[in-house]
This record gives sequence, structure tokens and C-alpha cells, in this order.
Amino acid sequence: MRRLSQMTIDELYDREEQLLEELNSDEAKDWIYHEIVGVYEEICRRLSRCSIEERKEHGFEYVKKQLVKYLIRYGTYLKTQLKKDERMAKTAFQKALRYDSENPVVHYRLGFLAYKEEEYATAQRYFEKALEYQKGYSNPEFCLNERQLYYAHLYLANSALFVAEKTYRSLEKFPDYISDQEKPAELSFLHEWLQRNEAILTMQAFTKRTSSGKEYCSKEQCEQVMMDPPKNTVVLYFSDHENVVSYHGRKVCLPRDPAEMLCYFLVKTNEARPATKYDMEAFFQLRQDGDIPTNTFVQKIRRLRERLRYVQVPALIDSCQFRGETAYYYNGSVDYIVMYRSDYTFLFRDEL
Repeated sequence: MRRLSQMTIDELYDREEQLLEELNSDEAKDWIYHEIVGVYEEICRRLSRCSIEERKEHGFEYVKKQLVKYLIRYGTYLKTQLKKDERMAKTAFQKALRYDSENPVVHYRLGFLAYKEEEYATAQRYFEKALEYQKGYSNPEFCLNERQLYYAHLYLANSALFVAEKTYRSLEKFPDYISDQEKPAELSFLHEWLQRNEAILTMQAFTKRTSSGKEYCSKEQCEQVMMDPPKNTVVLYFSDHENVVSYHGRKVCLPRDPAEMLCYFLVKTNEARPATKYDMEAFFQLRQDGDIPTNTFVQKIRRLRERLRYVQVPALIDSCQFRGETAYYYNGSVDYIVMYRSDYTFLFRDEL
């Protein structure tokens, strides 16, 4: 196949359409996210040198939005659809800022990554920008949800406290310049605040959903569930490294889309409230005005069922007709546990 740089604009759009069809096929092809980002980047590079009229004619704003969307949604998976890569995510988020410099969720994610790396001054700047840009950002898809806003404030406070603690420590290097009366306040209050906030961040880091409701838990508690899961219970775990489905000790990793689709069925559907293709539109890669073929929807569900059969999960997704459409729902045949980071942003956006 010819290189992207050798293609015309029309050929690049044709390639985009082919790749979107590949994504809708839901097969785990490691190269696909990387290539579709490359297509959008190449189109943006070409159109950025064109006149305003030519940009409008070739859909520059559409392409830029698509590029930002894929960098945010799938940046963690640009090397592989199954394994999460934080370094790749950081690169993708930084690249997204070139095209959308005031995107709140990008600043939030970069702040979180900096915080994990103990780069607290950098994290503080990112969280400040996330909260600042949230106020006037127009695209709700990339605004912070209520839980993320809460964490942004908490991470910001802790980042500032860590920076303050480091600064206070540096004052100890200058004893000859400070009398006893001029010494700064003791650090004990900083330690107390930090420990309290860190405890909240640790113990509420993950959310666990069951048919009985939801509760917050730590990463360690999630890992314990994975090591010793309840019997007759399918466990879906969105860990920091991969998305895993477990049943009776057997495990399989899922790409993001089918993992979130399974989550949607388990948590949000039942026989009285099945999901049609329109309810699950977020899982389909559409062009500007594309519809969702029913057959494509059916094929996605079939492949999800195949993945579940791989770990011998009993049939838990049934089909029906609902308002003239093919629909599917979780039938309750086995119990479930779903665990994910409390500030995770699902493709379907609805609060869980």
C-alpha cells in the first residue's frame, strides 16, 4: 500500500472510510488505531496549508475533531488494542493539545499521569488548566464529569501541598538567616492534609458495580477480587494495564470497545430495558452523517459473545425485538462485578 504522504486528499478520505469499517468489524488489529490517527494527521497537515475556503470544502474542522477524539479515546492503545501504555497515552494527549489546546479532559489526564510520576508542579499546572477551561468549553464530550471535577480539585490540592512541602523543606538549608521567631510553621499540618487526601484518593480510586449497586474501593481490593473471585460471577476489570473478563479462573483481555459494550449490557440493560443500535451508537465509528447498519450491530454482539464463550461464560446476553429494532439485554443468568477507575470516561458517557 502507498504511503499516506503519497496519497491525494480524496484517497486519504477513502482510506479513512476503510479504517472505520475495520474498526466496526471489532477485530483486534494492533495497527488500526495508529493508522487512522496517521490518516487524520496527514489530512490536517495538508489542509493547514490551504485557504479557508479549501479547508471548509475538505472538512478541516471535522478531521481535526476526529483526530482529537481518537487521540483521547484510543491514545492509550496506539501500540496495541489490548494493552494500555501510559507513555503512549501521554504522547497522544500532548499531541491532542496541538489541535485543541483548551480541552479540559486532556489537561486532566496529563495531570493524572504527572501526579503518578510524582511531578507535582507539572500536575498542578495541568489540573489548574483543566478546571479553568472546563468553565467555557463547548464540547460536552470532552468536559469533565462531576466525579472528575471532584478529583481534579483533590489532585490539585494535593499537588499544591506536595509543592509546598518541598519548598518548606528547602528552607531548612538556610538556618543562619532565620531566627527562632522567623521560622516557618511546622510541617505537621501539611502531612496531615496530605495523608487525609491521599487516603481518599486511594480508597476511592476504583468503583465496583454489582446488581446490588455501587461502592468505592482501592486498587488493591480490585486485585484481590481478581485473585479470588466469587463463584458463578463474571468479573469485568478495567485495570491500569488491560481490560480483563474473568470467570471461574479463566481470563480473556478485551479491546476498549467490546469491554465497554459488555459493561453497558451488565449495568444498564435488562429484559424490560434492552439496548438497540441507537442506544449503543458510541461504539460505532461513523462518518459525519452515517447510519448504523443493523447487520453491523448484530455482528458486534456476536463477536462479544464469542469472546465470552472463550472463557466459558454462560450465555448472558439475550436478543429481542424492541420498538421495531433488534435489541439485546443482560439476562441475569450469572452475577457480575464490574470494576473501573472512578474517574474513567466511558464511550457511552452516561454516569454509572
